[in-house]
Amino acid sequence: MEAQALIPTAPPAPTGESIDRTRVRYLEPGTCRVHLGRHGALTATIKGEGTYGGVFAAYAFPVAHPNRFISLIQSTEESKGLELGIIRDLDQFPADQAKLIREALQRRYFVHRISQLHQIGWKFGFVHFEVETDKGRMEFLMRWQQDRAVDYGQGGKVLIDVNDNRFLIPDVEALSATERGKFRRIIYW
Repeated sequence: MEAQALIPTAPPAPTGESIDRTRVRYLEPGTCRVHLGRHGALTATIKGEGTYGGVFAAYAFPVAHPNRFISLIQSTEESKGLELGIIRDLDQFPADQAKLIREALQRRYFVHRISQLHQIGWKFGFVHFEVETDKGRMEFLMRWQQDRAVDYGQGGKVLIDVNDNRFLIPDVEALSATERGKFRRIIYW
């Protein structure tokens, strides 16, 4: 009788119970590969564990560390919000993988960067802005509330309009004196 050869099989798909979710896990280029899977979805393969499809990236500290501490999270019907781990430094990953993660972050954190403030005033009980952005000239309305104009870094503001779109002024001090004066008359916090 001939002995049957053992055929290696892929490790079983990881489950929430098989991984200790109480510990922070750092993903390193030697143990984690980020690539596109089926239908162009972001996918992460973790050495000795398996492949996770339907992955998205999220910042832990988007202002202070925009290139570090990036969480990779799987979102499927079975596991909504299963955190795979945290990338300490995106620059440590190969350029093609870092590019995929940066593109995923840009899709998730779509922000209009304001380069010029044409007008700011009141309209329909809202703050009305006419601005120049990296995507062209735009107008938007914002509620006059502190949680709608939040601090960004040392001197910037993120403005959140009535439709929850985000508009970034990276540094209010970099605006012209006239623009800064108009802005601070209404957004003074």
